[in-house]
Amino acid sequence: MLRPSLPVPRVSNAVVPLIIAAVTVTLSYAAWAALAPGVATSSEPVQRHLTTHRAVRDSKGDVLAWYRPQQTLGYDHVLRLDWRFMERKVPSDQRWKTGLPVHLVSSVFDGATKQGSYWQHNPASLYGQFVDSLVAWHAYSGDDAAVPIVKQMLDYQLAHGTTPAGWDWPRAPFATACAGDADYGHCLAGMPRSFYGGIETDKVGELGVGYVQFYELTGEGRYLDAAIAAADALARHVRPGDAGHTPWPFRVDARTGKVLKGKQYGGMIVAPVRLFDELIRIGQGDVASYTRARDLAWRWLVNNPMNPRSPAFHKWSGYFEDVDGDDQNLNQALPTMTAYYLLTRPDPGALDPAWRTHVRDLLEWVRSYFGRGPYMGAWAIDEQHQPGRRGCCSEAGLGSDTSRWGAVNALYAARTGNKGARVRAFRALNYATYFTDDEGRVACCGDDFDNPYWFDDGYADYARNFNWAMAALPELAPRGQDHLLGSTAVVQQVNYAQRAVRYRTFQADGTETLRLTFRPKKVTADGKVLAPGARPGYTVTPLRHGDVVVRVFRDGAHEVAITG
Repeated sequence: MLRPSLPVPRVSNAVVPLIIAAVTVTLSYAAWAALAPGVATSSEPVQRHLTTHRAVRDSKGDVLAWYRPQQTLGYDHVLRLDWRFMERKVPSDQRWKTGLPVHLVSSVFDGATKQGSYWQHNPASLYGQFVDSLVAWHAYSGDDAAVPIVKQMLDYQLAHGTTPAGWDWPRAPFATACAGDADYGHCLAGMPRSFYGGIETDKVGELGVGYVQFYELTGEGRYLDAAIAAADALARHVRPGDAGHTPWPFRVDARTGKVLKGKQYGGMIVAPVRLFDELIRIGQGDVASYTRARDLAWRWLVNNPMNPRSPAFHKWSGYFEDVDGDDQNLNQALPTMTAYYLLTRPDPGALDPAWRTHVRDLLEWVRSYFGRGPYMGAWAIDEQHQPGRRGCCSEAGLGSDTSRWGAVNALYAARTGNKGARVRAFRALNYATYFTDDEGRVACCGDDFDNPYWFDDGYADYARNFNWAMAALPELAPRGQDHLLGSTAVVQQVNYAQRAVRYRTFQADGTETLRLTFRPKKVTADGKVLAPGARPGYTVTPLRHGDVVVRVFRDGAHEVAITG
């Protein structure tokens, strides 16, 4: 039975996504609605292993979000369930008697007891992804309770999961811990449980991005210091790389810098690139060193896994902390996040003249290599496998991987106007909503996978994708509600009132995208009235049912007020 939507806060402080591309194409609501001309609840599940909800389908038989798709409330409802679960329903650890919230000591929880249920924890990637999700969700929802949840994660990592200053990789975050350990640094895949000090270099970048974003949100200098320390370690160890060597070895002993078990290749190379980019953008740390390291790493990506002439073409391997596989085990996280990075640059062409071809190729390769289905018109995306093998983890695909692939398709559609990408995004995101149950438990996979409740697959990575997609295509956001969907800067504060929105940004220049129930009568930036259709200024694009999409173009201003 369909349940009423959670209330939408109207007045709050909030934050929006750090780097979301300004949409270049606005779709009419009528064109978008043509994808779903009718709504009916099916008697069958959307996929035979995904049985939490009965499928909701349009008149063509294609999948819609399971919650009130007529009002485009499906993504909003899933987000509210997910964050309410993190804020109210994660218990303290009783299994290992630490008394800490379960997500600080375990990557997985049991669906019935909500206690930790795995051998390993993956804090660095988990917490970095949670910051991505927070800065998107907080602005969109005005949910103040989400901020201390993520702050606790970062503070705990700094206190219990950071390498000592005297090591070869100093002040770097540990990627792993044994489940139930109060201090991080053990249980790296392939190493003895007693081994202490191993890190994954891409996670140094991934959590570094989280640290710098949280600094921009809060202004608290210790997070900037942590981001700079991570960037300094990465910049000092960067190398040009080749078809057999990534710009950083995947796994190293942080004490000595020695490569562990020959892991010279692997990892999410674009994560350090994102970190360098942001510190360069805000002028913090050793900008010259970061520029050199970023350029080396980006050049390696273009010349190797994105280059059809390279022996490493599409060799997207190494990421998951619990896998001690060889570099032939490929995964979809690396190419989709590389595509995300390209699509969220202010000018992708300045970074990569062939960005359209590269993004299209990355999205199609992920679909062809990891795709399951299609199921009721939607492609599901699985996680990883070696060539010629059926891989992990579920015939239903994964909710996080499917929604991330959908979100990147939405960004690509927004940048290029590609109608096929728009449809793929819509269907994949709709399908991905079915991994969330009414209690807010999000399964990574279908019921053909044991131990399905992962904090990253179900919350940190999964949730951010719906916000990213709505920022790219505002037609996906709820009808009849006011939301700040995306910004090219961290929004430090936003207040929603009746026919009014006010917000303040970290940077003085930028662009925001909002979906509003009212047409602006007056827009000011630092008290100066902005003109419609100008830069600086704003644009208004009407949608069906009276909503409008507003884009504000700031120039040297931090505070914006919109009144109707």
